[in-house]
Amino acid sequence: MRIQQTHITFAKPSKRWFLGCIVLLLLLSSCQTTKFVPEGEYLLNKARVKVEGTKEVTSDDLSGYLRQKQNSEVFGFWKMQLNLYSLSSADTSKWINKQLRKIGEPPEIYSQMQTTNSMHQISKAMHNKGFFLATVDTITKAKKKKKEVTYLVRSEEPYSIRSYNIRFKQTVLQSIAGNRSLIHVGDRYDTELLDSERARISNRMRATGYYYFTEDLIHYVADSSLRQHKVDLTICLVKKIEQAPDSLKQKLFTQYKIRHVGFELDTLEREREPLSLKALRRNCYIKEGDIYNYYRVERTYEALNALPIVKYINIEFTRVSSDELDCHITLSRGKRHSVTAEVEGTYSAGDWGVGAGVGYINRNIFHGAEVLSVNAKGSYEWRQNGGRAIEAKLDASITFPKSLKLNTAFQFQLRPDEYVRVIADAGLTYSLHNPGSRWYHKFSLFDLGYVYLPWVSDDFKEYFLQNNNILKYSYEDHFIMSWGYQASYSSYRQHQPLRSYGNVTMSVETAGNLLYGISCLIDPPDPMAENYYELFGIRFSQYAKADIDLTYHQIFNKLNRLVYHGHLGVAVPYGNAAVIPFEKRYFSGGANSVRGWTMRSLGPGTYRGTGERIDFNNQSGDIKLDLNLEYRIKIFKYLEGAAFTDAGNVWTIRDYESQAGGVFDFREFYKQIAWSYGIGLRLNFNYFVFRVDFGVKLYDPSRISEGKQWRTVPNGLKWKDDMSLHFAIGYPF
Repeated sequence: MRIQQTHITFAKPSKRWFLGCIVLLLLLSSCQTTKFVPEGEYLLNKARVKVEGTKEVTSDDLSGYLRQKQNSEVFGFWKMQLNLYSLSSADTSKWINKQLRKIGEPPEIYSQMQTTNSMHQISKAMHNKGFFLATVDTITKAKKKKKEVTYLVRSEEPYSIRSYNIRFKQTVLQSIAGNRSLIHVGDRYDTELLDSERARISNRMRATGYYYFTEDLIHYVADSSLRQHKVDLTICLVKKIEQAPDSLKQKLFTQYKIRHVGFELDTLEREREPLSLKALRRNCYIKEGDIYNYYRVERTYEALNALPIVKYINIEFTRVSSDELDCHITLSRGKRHSVTAEVEGTYSAGDWGVGAGVGYINRNIFHGAEVLSVNAKGSYEWRQNGGRAIEAKLDASITFPKSLKLNTAFQFQLRPDEYVRVIADAGLTYSLHNPGSRWYHKFSLFDLGYVYLPWVSDDFKEYFLQNNNILKYSYEDHFIMSWGYQASYSSYRQHQPLRSYGNVTMSVETAGNLLYGISCLIDPPDPMAENYYELFGIRFSQYAKADIDLTYHQIFNKLNRLVYHGHLGVAVPYGNAAVIPFEKRYFSGGANSVRGWTMRSLGPGTYRGTGERIDFNNQSGDIKLDLNLEYRIKIFKYLEGAAFTDAGNVWTIRDYESQAGGVFDFREFYKQIAWSYGIGLRLNFNYFVFRVDFGVKLYDPSRISEGKQWRTVPNGLKWKDDMSLHFAIGYPF
């Protein structure tokens, strides 16, 4: 059973519960961390790097060169894994001791040899960064079987490049090395920069047909002047190549053409419905008769690997003449058909429900790597008021190579005491990603949505279909025709997983403009009257919507990171609509927003719901702000912990009568930003993350009028009203 996000009401805990938690924390934090440190030896309690004399190299830059570090720390000071290990006893035959040692971490015993190795590595790193005269000393402090080591790095003025000479006898190599070089006179000497330049030259050579040329054929000669802190730098070929026979030089400096491109389809061609050769060639950028190009090979890898039916790909080249290559591309087939099934239980605000779904995927439906996906899902919910809710959804999509996707969906909602609603959608999207680029683009070429309500109860009409209720339009038949664009960027580098990185996603969406323009041409609007246009007798929506989402991962080490997140969204109705369609409005609260509130229970502004259905539906807006800060720690193996604080709210563009206090005002909005804090646990199995978050309200703008917006014990902080528990799949951002 898969559990969705939920809200659980707690009974008020006793004082003994609090006391027990405090005792447990004290036990773990005060446990003898030196329990298993042998006599005469020391626990490495702290190992740090301190840099003096320069700001160009920081302690963080050098900490990775330490060959011995202290035990893992939670929140930067608590050695929780070591504490757990120390709770065990010497009798490892007992189950509890085995488990404590398995999830814990043994003490890191100080080693003089590793300290010396660390000094050598730091000194070498400083030399590679141009600080040839840097010195590394250690300062140690020992107390009660614990030792702290500080590596003190003292640097003088770094060496800079006084002259840069390019000495290649080959004209093409001399030209490439001198064009847009990464190395400039006056730069600080840095071997990382030199390696980047070697790679750049090699890649450019291989992109212009020189298949056998590699970066290890290039080296640098550095002549330093100790008094002037200057380096005369020369780039040239390694000696063994300079002195190599002419036949080898000719092989290295010959431009190769592609004579033939062949595909070995492995199990693909033996299938009853094989992947067509035309589809493979369409995604291959290596062309017969063209000059060999390294970047086209990389692009081909990326394009073929993107085909869902392909499991494995290998590209090899064989020299068949003095200036020709044959290209051999081997592919193996992945799983073509797959069927999935799921069953879930839900619990939200006292309402229990069950759901089931089934899905089918065909990854080669038309023999050209097109993917057909069909999903069906149904759910049933029992409500506290004695009612029930039934929902069924069927969606299907076809994704074509080159990232063109056609999708359609049909949804049926039955609320016997409220309404029957049918929602139909269809759309066409195109995704674009250039190899080597960190940008991804998605174009929603068109998106058609139709909402039809064949029946609405009289009781429901009294709540929602009043003229002064902004949600009236959402529960009438309406039509949405929109298009949109989304761009996303990530600085994450797979080969540098411990490097801090950020993600940004921006999107825009508009609806109804084309229909409104055509309608105005056919039947110009009357400026003296309030009217609207219809399509097939149904009013269509018109709005503009824009969102920006930012996330930054500040990585301290493999166990600790701080994640910053912000989201801002604005939607504006105009022309043919006075309100944003309910499906397109913003909601706040829940597992991925401000976690002190349950989903869709925060805002807009200072608006406060009463828990009835009209309030639940009214808690939506046209502007959304989310600000999140989360500290993530890896406790052991699959278990991770988190401490977080969230802020945000939603607001309306216009002052609607049914959403009192919800309108956005530059002079007041900052006072209406809700604030919460909490802790969480995650089970990270790599392929999916199961998450539990416990959030507590700190500042509740809906209580400003009472003077109780700060949710503390004196202000009536309650478990039932001010705390939420969320179950979810995946990280919140």
